[in-house]
Amino acid sequence: MLTATRLLGAVAVLKAVDVVLRAPVSAPAVLSAVALVAGGAGLVAGLDARRSRFAWAAVLLGAALSAVDLPLDLRRQHVVLLGLVALAALVARDDGERLLLWRVQVSALYAVAALAKLNEPYLAGTVLGAAVADAPFGLGLVGVLPLPVLVLASLGLVAAEVLLALTPWVRRLHAVGLLTAVGFHAAAVPLAGFEPLVALRLVVFGGTAVALVAAVTGRLKA
Repeated sequence: MLTATRLLGAVAVLKAVDVVLRAPVSAPAVLSAVALVAGGAGLVAGLDARRSRFAWAAVLLGAALSAVDLPLDLRRQHVVLLGLVALAALVARDDGERLLLWRVQVSALYAVAALAKLNEPYLAGTVLGAAVADAPFGLGLVGVLPLPVLVLASLGLVAAEVLLALTPWVRRLHAVGLLTAVGFHAAAVPLAGFEPLVALRLVVFGGTAVALVAAVTGRLKA
């Protein structure tokens, strides 16, 4: 049966692939990859509660090594999020407490993202316009998209992140919140263009976030 824990374990294994492909050969990189694979595989296997703590600890160790000891270009919010998710699962005394911590993490993730966009360049459409202009696959539409469309799209993204921040706590938002999370993160992957390793990191980040949202909305068993 697919659960949020199994999905997060698969994401940890994907992160190990990223570490192997991008990191220079070093002891921290090797340890990070081994820990992520071991922990991720344990979570996918559906270990019992006691043994799963060792798997979460391995994921946390792998994420920490990746975030701290590897080159700057490997330090991204996706690995920080994965590490914090593992830490919450590790310190929680039971499934109820783990879900509570994950709810807080979902709210913090999207609330901070929304607050970071509350500035003039973003709300004026400038940031989104630049992103669209640099979009791959011939999607550079900045020349044909009028400014009001860019402004409305920017406001819409902020509104979506506010909705996701509220989703864990408002039952009526659970279904729409999960659909928003899936669409939000799936849409980001094509922006990586022809850089598969960038796309892989977006999958790690999006997969972690969607697994959390699915768990806290009850769509997947934790």
